Amino acid sequence: MFLPEIQDRLPFAVVRSSRATLVGQVAEGLRRAIESGFYKAGDVLPTTRGLADALGVSRIVTRAAVRELAEAGLINPKPGFGSVVLGRRGRLWRGNILFVQRSNGHTYYVNVFAAALRARLVASGWLFAEVSVIPNSPGGADTSELELQLSHPVTLAVVLFDNPAAERVLSRSGVPFVTLGNGAVCRRRGCVGHVRYDRSAAASEISAAAAAADVKTAWQVGCESFDDVGAALKEAGVSVSCRRISPIPGGKSPEATSFAARNAFAGWLRQGLPDLIYFSDDHVCTGALAALAAAGVRVPEDVRIATWSNLGDGPVFAKELARMEMDPETDAERFASAVCAYLEGRRAAFPLVFGPTFRKGKTL
Repeated sequence: MFLPEIQDRLPFAVVRSSRATLVGQVAEGLRRAIESGFYKAGDVLPTTRGLADALGVSRIVTRAAVRELAEAGLINPKPGFGSVVLGRRGRLWRGNILFVQRSNGHTYYVNVFAAALRARLVASGWLFAEVSVIPNSPGGADTSELELQLSHPVTLAVVLFDNPAAERVLSRSGVPFVTLGNGAVCRRRGCVGHVRYDRSAAASEISAAAAAADVKTAWQVGCESFDDVGAALKEAGVSVSCRRISPIPGGKSPEATSFAARNAFAGWLRQGLPDLIYFSDDHVCTGALAALAAAGVRVPEDVRIATWSNLGDGPVFAKELARMEMDPETDAERFASAVCAYLEGRRAAFPLVFGPTFRKGKTL
């Protein structure tokens, strides 16, 4: 039987479909509740019977979970009375931040952004956890990992890049969340802030550089969708054609993308070159540069080059490449400041706009 008065005090639930054991889920739920300050030093947890009834598990499970926390020095169990929460020798966390990304961590920008965001928020007293929700996975988006995390206390969730599956789950959960993506706004219930990625923010600068270099023709090369750089080039009087790279079978890893670009350019070079090639993907640029070098094409004498890039992870070339450059650490710092302002009840800086900076380099 579930006891409403006990259930109301529990900030977590168990998920039967989870790969984690029931004991592990109960122990982790209680541990997070203590670390987040939901249960404070001197508070008394429900009895093992009360926990079992509220969570729908056996007393064997709750006794084992309580024993695990007692061995960790977090509680002092008192039979028939409950478990007293002990004072922690470590820091007391202000709450839990959940970071939801849409990949498994293979993207440089995401990795650096998440690491910098974690460092800033942890330094400010907030616990930080990461989960993945891949919206276009076979069979539909798997949100079970996210739902399991939401069965524990979460103060605020951060959803990186447009991820409607994750946003729907969060909107239903009642947990406030902030989104980062290509859309102009997020109108879902529960969204308390939005950051828009404007990947073509410096397009006018690259078109001005192209005009100054007397560029008349250009290729815009990428894998899937293109940045809106072509529109700005056309406004500057440049004739632009788009060329798409199809990754080789086996995935979309950086290596596969670079090899696919190298192979594609080996064939395209027979058709002649434009005045400028703009790459909307830095790994495509890496492969294309290898093909150009193998064919004896000189850059920038025979063709000018500009590429999308991330600060600290751009393609390596003999000359400094002209590039549209994102800075994940600076973006994370700006975002963390806005999040901390929201969490502390101050005026947050949302909405924000992140975008690249044009670096002229030696190839344009």
